[in-house]
Amino acid sequence: MTTHFKMIFTTCKDEAEARTLARALVEKKLAACVNILPNMGSIYMWEGEVAEATEAKLLIKTKSDKMNDVFLTIKELHSYEVPEIQVVEVSTGNLAYFNWMDEVLN
Repeated sequence: MTTHFKMIFTTCKDEAEARTLARALVEKKLAACVNILPNMGSIYMWEGEVAEATEAKLLIKTKSDKMNDVFLTIKELHSYEVPEIQVVEVSTGNLAYFNWMDEVLN
């Protein structure tokens, strides 16, 4: 079964920013659901230095045709100069959940 759904990942500087972004995506019907994983430790390279931060990870559930609007909303509301935006294809899953997503996102 192939679906028309995507899972988009991004990180935010803190849980407050994550909640603001998640709420905006759901209110605009760009995401059926956004999970927030707070207090995630990140180690990364930035401007030639190894940096560490505590961030919040967002798992954004959406449809393929809403993906670009999700990108634009993330870039508009995000505090990072270069926000993470990664997309995972959803190839299969619970049909009842997908039906719910279709209903919510129409």
